[in-house]
Amino acid sequence: MNYAKSILFTIFISLVVILRANAAIIQLPEHFTITSSPFLDKIMSLSGLETRIYLSKKNEIIPLEGTIFKMNGQELIRTNETLYILISQSGVIYQLEGKLDSSYSFHRIDATININYNIASNNFVWDKHIYSYGGYGFWKLNGHLRAFNFLDKEWDIAPADNEIISNGYNWYSNKEGRVYVPYQSIVNAGIAGPESISGKKNYDSYYLDLASKKWIKLGSLNNNTRKLIIDNINNNLFTLDSGFIYTNEDVAYYFNFIANKVYKSKNSELNQFFLRRTNSHDIFFYKDTIFSFSPESQTFSTQKLSLNYYFEASSYPIWGLDDNYYYVIAFVVSILTVFSFSIWLFNRSFDKKLEQSQLKILKSKSTNQAFVGTEVAFISLLLKNSKKELNVEINEINHVLGIKDKNVGLQKKVRSDMINAINEKYQFVTQTELPLISSVRKEDDKRFYEYFITATEIKSIERILEQN
Repeated sequence: MNYAKSILFTIFISLVVILRANAAIIQLPEHFTITSSPFLDKIMSLSGLETRIYLSKKNEIIPLEGTIFKMNGQELIRTNETLYILISQSGVIYQLEGKLDSSYSFHRIDATININYNIASNNFVWDKHIYSYGGYGFWKLNGHLRAFNFLDKEWDIAPADNEIISNGYNWYSNKEGRVYVPYQSIVNAGIAGPESISGKKNYDSYYLDLASKKWIKLGSLNNNTRKLIIDNINNNLFTLDSGFIYTNEDVAYYFNFIANKVYKSKNSELNQFFLRRTNSHDIFFYKDTIFSFSPESQTFSTQKLSLNYYFEASSYPIWGLDDNYYYVIAFVVSILTVFSFSIWLFNRSFDKKLEQSQLKILKSKSTNQAFVGTEVAFISLLLKNSKKELNVEINEINHVLGIKDKNVGLQKKVRSDMINAINEKYQFVTQTELPLISSVRKEDDKRFYEYFITATEIKSIERILEQN
């Protein structure tokens, strides 16, 4: 009997421990206090500061240890009235209660339970309302506008007249009450096809008027501006009062949405400054100065930013005429050139025969010498893994390409150039439109991609490598 009681007691204690452990995993503190914070001291001391700041792990304010949000990031939003802390990829919001001496007290103001539907969304405060626009979740990007309901402590959908989907390149203007979206990249993994995963492009430019909840079309993204865009759902853009700054190929670009202009940095030191801060953590802009906080030393460093001095205007805008206008122009031009085209077509017949003959020779040569050097090593890595139904991560690719010690911007460019070159050669040799190398988002972190060789092309590339 005593033995049976001991077993039951042991089981009871184990259940209590398990239940308490699970409770610790799901619960967040309703209130918490920070006894000292040079970071918050500076934020609160700057009069008129209204900003959104991504916090680094070492500078996080909400205690998340032991909760399901442990790996989530945190965002600080400062307004003229108050200060909020949001847990990224969730609807969790804490508000500053007040400050006593050097202590800051926060309390949770939401009761939401939905998470992971708004990864990399743009959170902001307009007209004393907290909004969240867009984001990735449940296998697709969305263009929804959500508003926090202070009465029910829940997030409500704020219906707009359209759904314009941004992949992270969007900018909120507090002064105008607008969200600018220069172009769309529509990701929906629920629809078959590689374009649904990589993002179907729509280069129409819009802004959302928050007062009327209507999307206003501005035109179409300029062709030169399109070349500066890098597909990314991470909203890691350095926000200014009239646009944002981001880096592409080690150069900083300033998109001024108010003036509809693109500016390029002409200062190499400034380029390096932004490259070293591509994660945009613990950094914000106030008046004419960039403030960057170091959690290790608990101090701020500053950098004056004179846009007129450091940047030069490009000859093209962010958006221009709607693409529909180009169809009208093309139609008129086609009518005027019908006669000349007919003459050209007649003269072209002889040249075409010569080109076909040269193409046969070039194709034969390209088949035997299709890929060389690093391309072969890269393809071999993908082929080895793809035959085992495994994908290749970015770190492995960087190692094979010899760029593992380079900066992130250069790594992206080298990888992209290599993949594009291989796919173009493969399509030429095989005379098909099927790419050799495809990509898919990582299951555990949708911000990053993994790469593989399409199963239907494995035998084909093996034959080409044998002839190589």
